[in-house]
Amino acid sequence: MKILVKKFLDKEISRRGFVKGMLALGFSTNAIDSALSSIAYAETIPPSGGRSFTGTGAEVLLETLKAAGVEYIFNSNSTGQYSLYDALIDRPELKLILALQEGQAASMAQGYELGSGKPAALFIPGVGIPHASNNLYNAWKDRSAIVVLTDGGHSEFLGRDMFEQVDDWLEPLEQFSKWSWHVKYPQRIGEMVRRAIKVATTPPGGPVYIRFPIDILGKSHVRDTIYPQSKFTVPMKIEPNQQLIEKTAKLLVEAKKPLIHVGAEVTRAKANEELIELAELLSIPVSQGVSCYGDFPFKHPLFAGFYGMGPFAYSMGIDTFLNLGALMPDPGFITNPVSDTCKVIHARIEYEDIANIYPTDVAIAADIKETIQALTASIKGMLTKTRIDSLKAGRLEKVKKQLAEPQRKREEDAKERWNSSPLSWERLSVEMDKVLEDDACIVSELDARIPYYWMDFDRGKKTLIGQTTGFALGWGVGASLGVKIARPDNQVVCLVGDGTMLFGQLESLWSFSRYDVPVIIVVFNNRSYDGPRNRMFNLSQHTQEKRKDIACYLGDPDVSFVGVAEGFGIKGEVVSSPDQIKPAMKRAIQATKDGKPYLIDAILAQKGTGAGTNWHPEISIAAGRKKKV
Repeated sequence: MKILVKKFLDKEISRRGFVKGMLALGFSTNAIDSALSSIAYAETIPPSGGRSFTGTGAEVLLETLKAAGVEYIFNSNSTGQYSLYDALIDRPELKLILALQEGQAASMAQGYELGSGKPAALFIPGVGIPHASNNLYNAWKDRSAIVVLTDGGHSEFLGRDMFEQVDDWLEPLEQFSKWSWHVKYPQRIGEMVRRAIKVATTPPGGPVYIRFPIDILGKSHVRDTIYPQSKFTVPMKIEPNQQLIEKTAKLLVEAKKPLIHVGAEVTRAKANEELIELAELLSIPVSQGVSCYGDFPFKHPLFAGFYGMGPFAYSMGIDTFLNLGALMPDPGFITNPVSDTCKVIHARIEYEDIANIYPTDVAIAADIKETIQALTASIKGMLTKTRIDSLKAGRLEKVKKQLAEPQRKREEDAKERWNSSPLSWERLSVEMDKVLEDDACIVSELDARIPYYWMDFDRGKKTLIGQTTGFALGWGVGASLGVKIARPDNQVVCLVGDGTMLFGQLESLWSFSRYDVPVIIVVFNNRSYDGPRNRMFNLSQHTQEKRKDIACYLGDPDVSFVGVAEGFGIKGEVVSSPDQIKPAMKRAIQATKDGKPYLIDAILAQKGTGAGTNWHPEISIAAGRKKKV
């Protein structure tokens, strides 16, 4: 009987078919009439908190997204999405942001997630998964909640190696998605979309993937119950163990040279102010781990520098290391490891990462905001104010003295190039900082962190999103578009290298132009992949005289980024000398005030090992022809 009722509700059999089936099971006509009455009642009275809906599979999908508070769907088009587009026409409150390529649609979705803190909906062609995977990998590394939805071939032809088919479209994303599903029954669309949002947003977040065959999306008369997503939300405010907090507080108080190391979980937990309070309480320096955010003010007197993707000078002599919401430093991130004589305290909501690399003295699996607040309270309860002030003052003098020298050296080095043309990174950063809004959001995809030292990312000032911790190129421009959608009333500025701009991002300018996305895009153009060249030169087995830049020089041709932008209807200009920066930025700011994007092609000097070379292999296919055709 249960199977018959289900088939009847799912419109797989008619009323007559249901009656015949019930009679075959031996039910009387009175019993059948009673069952039909109960079914009719059940159809009109939805479960508590939900509402009944009947429509196409695509309409059920969109109603479920609406019930989850989704406002934007990031998309690259395909014929298989016809039913989705039909459904969107009747739902103008859901805004479709179209990208020309799936990878850029993915970076736009992630930028929206990073800027808003809300899950992003990404709907792309099933065959576009390989294109999208580059930036979905970045989203996974950054723990960004993205619900990835794709169309697929007709269910009837699965497994036949037909048009746009492989044996398993879910498998390519398994390594960098939290969960994936192939929907086979239209009555489960709402359930699976709700589950996807729940899995994606439950910390630690990440992409999830659902595939819908074209016939499932286009199925008509699908009956479902639409629930608010709040009915399926899993709160993750996990308080830390008090004994572990007290042990950590004691270690921090007794330490001779402690360090707090932070990552994206601090910003995701909105615990930045609490972090500053904890650091200032005992004058404990803070290092920035690999993160998709700026989690601690870089100009704060207790900022010890970036611990990852480069050597970390302050690590010498550290005896107590408190990791708050970050990956542990490791040579795998091209940096020096934490000393094996150091006391290690590792606190994360992503408990699976705790105590994987280093022997760990205190392991705290809890929400980072709750952990920081508990630590601050424990230290205040452990020591008198006089003792705290004494400990704080004694440490602060030592910390200031040690941290002042690197900044002094940066300023001294910058003087040599301050008025140079092509521009120095330092001068460009300072001049931009002077004219940008105090609360501007900077979205960065640069191989160097130089601007972070010269722009003001203090509390209440500019915020930083990027670089992605996946470090897969081709992310920043699309991400800045998503950030602007998430934060329309903040000035958004994208800092991007010329190499990464050329890495599949030029087509994003089409989306900026179509949707009037007022972002300032600054291309740090030194016609080179500086970072790879520096690393390859340093690793080369050749003598210094014989080393050549065989793969990193990007001039010849010198790309006109302004010309490319103009092709998409976006204004821009080239800046090559210091006196041009401020006027160009003012024109860019005015363009964004008028609701338009603007591109600045800033010509910079190369830096590091092998800088200044424009040698590259002279290869001409035309010259090798035997026939001029």
